Amino acid sequence: MNEGPQTPSEIDVPPELAARLVRGEITLAEFVGLDRRTLYAIAQVGYRLLGSGRLEEAREIYRGLVAADPYDSVFHCHLAAVLHRLGQRDEALEEYTLALRFNVANTDALAGRGELYAERGRLPEAVADLSAVLRLDPQGARTSTVRAGAILNAVREAIARAEPPAAP
Repeated sequence: MNEGPQTPSEIDVPPELAARLVRGEITLAEFVGLDRRTLYAIAQVGYRLLGSGRLEEAREIYRGLVAADPYDSVFHCHLAAVLHRLGQRDEALEEYTLALRFNVANTDALAGRGELYAERGRLPEAVADLSAVLRLDPQGARTSTVRAGAILNAVREAIARAEPPAAP
């Protein structure tokens, strides 16, 4: 009896399960049996890598998590944060926007996207996102809220300097 690794043709996948994956009714994580707890445990590894500056490794973990569960706002947001720190701003903006598609109240994604908008001089969009962060977390419980407040103040000052003085 051969108990070595199975080839893909030897793995018995129930046809209905495969069909549900193809139709988008289940995620890849659900298909292979990864539950939320396991996915978030993997995300913690990525978060520690991000915090320690091991950005390339963190990026690969979050890319895998996004592939496993493309509907999770947190995974998109953390991937965006890594991309942002790597200087991949276009990709980061896309990921922050995807994170917000799945959770419009994701304050970390709003703060990150608002910061990117500010960096690009897209001040109205920056103000909208950063103001939303402060409305959602008025106590400033999250680090991203404190950062959003500081960036919002800088953006408002830039807008005020750019406006011509009012006529008498």
